[in-house]
Amino acid sequence: MLINMEDRKNFKINKLINKYKSKDNLIIARTTRKTIRYIEKNTHNFPNEYIILKNRIIDSCYKILENIYRANIFQEINDKKEIIVNIQMLNFYLEESYNYGILSNKKLLSYSSYLLEIDKMVRS
Repeated sequence: MLINMEDRKNFKINKLINKYKSKDNLIIARTTRKTIRYIEKNTHNFPNEYIILKNRIIDSCYKILENIYRANIFQEINDKKEIIVNIQMLNFYLEESYNYGILSNKKLLSYSSYLLEIDKMVRS
């Protein structure tokens, strides 16, 4: 009887996981997740005095992804506008990091190209 109850619990948990699993077929979301991982990996080296800037960068990344999912579900133009605003703010934070000497020119160009790609996908 315990095994049967355990199987039911596992089945329910797996059903919930599959229901809320991120949709890998969303090209924009997949590209954004890769970009977030790339940016997050490279922001670990930020000096402690720029912790607020680092947190803003990471928060902006996750807001972009959140709004992409929201736009996909609700299909509202305001969600798409919010994505574009978040991308522009993230670009600003990255430029500030470059101005403070935290990011190299090469890294800034790399991040900006990824963000431009996401921006183009959202606008199309």
